[in-house]
Amino acid sequence: MAESQNNPQKSKKHKVIHWNPELDDANQNKPAGITAYLGGAIGALIVVLFCVGAYFLFFYEEPVQPIAQQTAEQAAADNTRRAFESVSRAQGIKDITTRKLDAARQMPTTGNEVLTRMLINIEKEMADADDFMRRSSYAKAIDQYRRVDALIEEFTTEVENKQTARQLYDNFLVRSGELEIGKQLNEEAFSSAFDNASEGKAFLDTGSFTAALQRLQQATDDLDAVENSINEFIRSNAALGHRFISQGKSEEATEAFMRVLEVDPENEEALKQLERARISDRVYAALQAANASEEEGRLEEALASFEKAFSIDKGSAKAQSGVSRVKRKIAERDFTAYYQAAQTAIANARYEEAIDNYQAALGIFPNRSDIENAIEKARSEKRQNDIVTRITRAYNYEREYQWENARDLYQELVNMEPDLQEAKDGLLRTGRMIRSILRYKRLIEVAKTEAQRSEFQQAIRTFDEAMKSKPTYLALTEEGERLRNFLQLQSQPVPVQFISDGSTWVSVQGPTMRKPEKFDDMQISLLPGKYFVIGRKKGHQDVRFGLQIRGGVPQEPLTVICDTKTNF
Repeated sequence: MAESQNNPQKSKKHKVIHWNPELDDANQNKPAGITAYLGGAIGALIVVLFCVGAYFLFFYEEPVQPIAQQTAEQAAADNTRRAFESVSRAQGIKDITTRKLDAARQMPTTGNEVLTRMLINIEKEMADADDFMRRSSYAKAIDQYRRVDALIEEFTTEVENKQTARQLYDNFLVRSGELEIGKQLNEEAFSSAFDNASEGKAFLDTGSFTAALQRLQQATDDLDAVENSINEFIRSNAALGHRFISQGKSEEATEAFMRVLEVDPENEEALKQLERARISDRVYAALQAANASEEEGRLEEALASFEKAFSIDKGSAKAQSGVSRVKRKIAERDFTAYYQAAQTAIANARYEEAIDNYQAALGIFPNRSDIENAIEKARSEKRQNDIVTRITRAYNYEREYQWENARDLYQELVNMEPDLQEAKDGLLRTGRMIRSILRYKRLIEVAKTEAQRSEFQQAIRTFDEAMKSKPTYLALTEEGERLRNFLQLQSQPVPVQFISDGSTWVSVQGPTMRKPEKFDDMQISLLPGKYFVIGRKKGHQDVRFGLQIRGGVPQEPLTVICDTKTNF
């Protein structure tokens, strides 16, 4: 066997294919020459059969042959095919088994006599299978390789069982130490675990790995039972502690969580709940007060109590949910109040108030699109209402001749609605009226000033212009009436007696103009106002003086004579 493995080329070179593997043992006793002769004959026969088959396949049209001749040829072909398939099957199984054996050789067996013996036995059986292959006993080789495959599977299972059992034993040592603190909760299972572990370790040491695995698995199950007992003890006492916390029983809750810590000193939940247990009486009192206030509808007081409970115990779900619930109730209450107030305001056309309440409601629930729509609608209605209200007020101001107030409202309307024709017309109308009144007042002041300067005729004309600008509804003031009466008096001519020498040219310049003329005595009617009287005579100095004529005031006779001669 070793020789064939060390020199594969030589083994392959001398390999003889036996086409009848079942006669292999009988052929071992035949002379070598006969065997070689038979082998050569069989090889020649195969070549001949191959050539004949190729000829018939490609060139020969199959003639009708006798049935006996066809049967013999078919039988020979079947024997050839079966021989080829036996070789292929045997080689395939050998390759698979060889790979599995290589993998088995890599498995850890050092120091274990049982596994070493198994592996040695596998190697021996494999050598026998290889020997069958070399002697072309393919059927026996196939059976032998299958036996080797089964032994490899058994060996692999044992190795895996050994590893698993060793791991279970190591885990047992760790877990048993961890669970010993709670062994009194299930002493029977804890004791059974050690018994099974001891038996499993004994089997492991003697190489009975399957039995060791079974015992150690049972020991693991026993520890699971102990752990379940501990977990149930923890769960039940934790539940009891939570119940006592909810009832405000600090002492009982503390004892329950202390029992948990006795079997699990590092239980984070128990340590956390132990702190809550010690203050549960104060939290319970605050929660009771909060619940009472909430039931009576005193929501702000309830909220304060819930927040107090939560400040004492941040882990109190009741306090936390109470804060959230009462805040929601307060929000819903306030929202309802704002919404109803807005609806009432809308019904009474108090749109600003409605909008303010809607916005307050939206501040509570910002995602309420219906409130946003209500605000937009209220603003639209307010706008229309403001327009109608302003137009009505502006008309009322016009009827009351409060033109400036009316103009201001029309200006607001134009700013709000630039295309509103009524507002534009009203703005023009009130503007014209205000300008007329301003012009009237200004002209009255001018006429008054002109009258004070004795420009009576100009004052009369100015006063007449003022009367044209004055709205018909506007009555003259007492001062205006006095001015009108005074100007009416100044509109009448005043007779003035002029005396001259018949040779002096006398002219009058003023509201009533008189061309130069000569006279001895003449009465001239002059409109009230300021005048200049001029007298001229050849060779004499001119006479010039001013004259003030006022209606209702008698005028003394005036003498106009040039009697001073000039030197040139």
